[in-house]
Amino acid sequence: MPSTEDFVDSLPTSMPRHDERPAGMHDGCDCGAEPVVADPWKRGFTRRRVVQGTTAMVAALGSQVVTTRYAFAASKALDSDTVVVISMRGGWDGLSIVAPTFEDRYYQLRPNIGVPKAAGLPLARGFAFHPELKQLHRLYQSGKLGVVHAVGTPDTTLSHFEAMDTCERGTGRPGTSDGWLNRVLQARGEAGVFSAVQMGGGSLPLSLSGDAPALAMGNVQSFGLMGFDDVKAKAATAFGALYKGVKHPMAAQVHDTVAAIWKIGSLPKTPDANAKAYPQGSGFASALQDVARLIKGKLGLTVATLDVGGWDMHTNEGRIDGGDLKNHMVELDAALSAFVADLGPALANVTVVTLTEFGRTVRENGAVGTDHGHAFPMLVLGGGIKGGQVYGPWPGLEDKSLFINGSLAARTDYRDVLGEVLAKRAKVGSFTKIFPDHKPKMLGLAVAR
Repeated sequence: MPSTEDFVDSLPTSMPRHDERPAGMHDGCDCGAEPVVADPWKRGFTRRRVVQGTTAMVAALGSQVVTTRYAFAASKALDSDTVVVISMRGGWDGLSIVAPTFEDRYYQLRPNIGVPKAAGLPLARGFAFHPELKQLHRLYQSGKLGVVHAVGTPDTTLSHFEAMDTCERGTGRPGTSDGWLNRVLQARGEAGVFSAVQMGGGSLPLSLSGDAPALAMGNVQSFGLMGFDDVKAKAATAFGALYKGVKHPMAAQVHDTVAAIWKIGSLPKTPDANAKAYPQGSGFASALQDVARLIKGKLGLTVATLDVGGWDMHTNEGRIDGGDLKNHMVELDAALSAFVADLGPALANVTVVTLTEFGRTVRENGAVGTDHGHAFPMLVLGGGIKGGQVYGPWPGLEDKSLFINGSLAARTDYRDVLGEVLAKRAKVGSFTKIFPDHKPKMLGLAVAR
């Protein structure tokens, strides 16, 4: 039998795409059916077949398993917040989301898409929320949500790909292969099955890529084993018979995997009866609902990441009474407020942070939209946040104060916001490895646990 080290190294990190699978794995299908997976448990139990079954079990988790070597270690009891990072892909228009309604220059440069003073939902220092963020405004007023404006990353290219890579690496240094969130997991020694999850489909973001294990899940309900309906009972019997008196590392790993699937199956399928309904038809809302299920299920979730696309609004960003931005604001407001209601008391140990790769230009373009810019606002929500405030120095909108392409200049590094959340809510003591070229400065937006 090969060594455990060789065996683990040979395990697939994801299932091949349907059209890449060897002949015979999808015979007789129309490219929409699930592949037929042989069930090694049905042929009797030998050590060789248990190893084959183990391989199939791990492979059946598909892209949900990213690192197989340590991914199945048991989670330790959490002593920190669950940090939920929501990436607004495409570069969101922070000047319409958190509008500087005290700036005359704002209305000169945005005669059509600027948020009118009378319509904006008032925040501190003369800023205002977009009028569709009514429920988030109530969370702001209740002290659960804070805003940091004029935030930027080290990237100045205004290229989506380069800006996202820089943001998710957590450093402007080229050649960094892992992400800042993965380095957080490494620093905390997190190795639980559900320590870190990218929810809602797609591959792991760069921020979670690295040596620490993390999962990419389409949704909670799909997390399981394909073709092994009764695997739990049979696996338990198999290990009881085959590994009795034998110290085999894979036995513990697979045992923890099966236990994790049992745990997922025990989670409530719907929010609590008193939870606010999530908006229907929203993939973002569904992903948030699944994150809430993992949090309330106490599975050891330390980090959750979610993506929300569609923010690259060069055209049809629209006025406050219509357009793509309004539609996004309605969805964002409803989904996040439902998430807060669903968590209930558990929000005391959860911090939500929004991120984007860059902001937009101050001046609207001829297509009632905006182009790539630099600085943007971040929203920070949670039970340990000093909400009801707008943090960070404001650079102003005069030409001399703007970024080189006529967009908002940055006055706060995004790692200052992340660093304070990590230091005060996630028990991170040193940032030397997490943000190797930046020492975060505290803004005073979070309460230490």
